[in-house]
Amino acid sequence: MLCMKLVPDGRRLPTFGAVLVLAVCASSCSSSPPKASRRTTTTSTRRTTSTTTTSVAPSTTTAPSPTVPAGSPVPSGFEPGSVTFVSATTGFVIGIDSTCAAGSCVALARTSDAGSTWVSLPTPPAGYVNRFGNSANAPAVSEVRFADALDGWIYGPSLFATHDGGATWQQLDLGGSVVALETSGRFVDAVVSPCSTQETCTGSLRLEQASATGGSFTTVLTGPTVQSASEGIFALSLHAPVGFVNVSGVGSPQHGLWATRSLANPSGWNPFPDPCAVSAEYSLDAFVAPDVTSLYSLCSGQGAAGSVMKEVVKTQSGRSTVVGQPPPGGDPEGLAATSLGTLVVSAASGASELYRSTDGGVTWTTAVTFADGGIGFNDLGFTTSTQGVVIHGQPGPPDDYASQLLMTYDGGATWQAVPIA
Repeated sequence: MLCMKLVPDGRRLPTFGAVLVLAVCASSCSSSPPKASRRTTTTSTRRTTSTTTTSVAPSTTTAPSPTVPAGSPVPSGFEPGSVTFVSATTGFVIGIDSTCAAGSCVALARTSDAGSTWVSLPTPPAGYVNRFGNSANAPAVSEVRFADALDGWIYGPSLFATHDGGATWQQLDLGGSVVALETSGRFVDAVVSPCSTQETCTGSLRLEQASATGGSFTTVLTGPTVQSASEGIFALSLHAPVGFVNVSGVGSPQHGLWATRSLANPSGWNPFPDPCAVSAEYSLDAFVAPDVTSLYSLCSGQGAAGSVMKEVVKTQSGRSTVVGQPPPGGDPEGLAATSLGTLVVSAASGASELYRSTDGGVTWTTAVTFADGGIGFNDLGFTTSTQGVVIHGQPGPPDDYASQLLMTYDGGATWQAVPIA
């Protein structure tokens, strides 16, 4: 079943052939009246795609650029579930408002000063679904990503988009459940499962892409037939112009990964070997591209009560090498990396822990331990070489899985709880 509870850098080459190399290769004027333009609208469902073309009269005025909504006070019952930062200062968190009449309404907050203050933003008409699959309403969502202050998406498994900073939201139908979504450069990519909410099925996952500023999604990659699920997975890492995606399965993907040297080339995705195959009986848990020349992968091996053997593999210039072993405590969850060689791994079992390396994964220390019964983390990632974020815990029922936003400003050495109020 294709289902990993791991989260990427919220906001992240291969030559192709026998050896894959991770590297990035190297208006007119007229006095005649403007012609009527033609607008094409594409509507996709699981089985059909219909295209309607209509004439649009030429515009003689320029529409005003959208402005960031001012926002309102954050509800007192805000509980965070997913986080994305588009710069060192501007970030968004989705979660629930536990004080609303329904008891768990979707809530969205924005900061413009690195987490010092927050405002509440409008949200789409959806219910929040946590990692335990608890959702009172449909359509359901669980994750948030923004490309900038205006263009963002709330998803998992349903999908909503905004291009005015969250003032308004539009539901998009990609013909399945959106299980992963990332944005980098001028693009947004989404992994779509054929399964409906809370079901497992056999089918092909698809990679869909659109302009980050709006427009229709188009299919750029269709994976092989595998056991799939509608639940969120870590399957995608983008660092424009390069990208990596897993549409092949969980653990040791039977067909490896796929990679592209140019997100701008929809047909540029090619097979990429499973990095964890360098060690026998190790399977892929997470991967992240901190820059355009390297890929870090978190791999897991044999486990015992409360512990799992872990390896970090670095792929560069077409070669994958085990660089080190994080501590065995906990089941591996997420991986974050910077281009300077700072790595953080999240793990959870009897406790929830963050492990840190400052030498590219060779040596490791324990940065944070929560004696919480292993409620785990979500959306571990670096925004800059020193600033990072992660959600600890889980919003919504059960009540003993209370969540909080943690931020680091020293490359993961220390983490502090950031109130969202």
